[in-house]
Amino acid sequence: MTSARPGGATFYDARTANEVLKAQGRRLEIDERRGRLVDKARALLLVHRLAREERDAILAWPARIAAELAAELAVDAHRLQLLLDQRLRIHLAERNGARVIVE
Repeated sequence: MTSARPGGATFYDARTANEVLKAQGRRLEIDERRGRLVDKARALLLVHRLAREERDAILAWPARIAAELAAELAVDAHRLQLLLDQRLRIHLAERNGARVIVE
């Protein structure tokens, strides 16, 4: 019979917890070898780079599309480009607080 220790844990409980931890460790090692796990710092760096590239592409959009839209709408291309650029920058500034949450 196992005797209870202070806090209510028994030797059997401790041994079971130890075996569970060892099994979890082996599972993580296998997942790592199979390429199922990624390095957190590297993943965050890649997400940051992708977000920066996407932001830059969005900021370049008004210059690419303004002349075509202006022709369709029969408005001044330069003014349209300035307005689109201004509104996009406001939108991106409002979204500046968006963060990747990693647990």
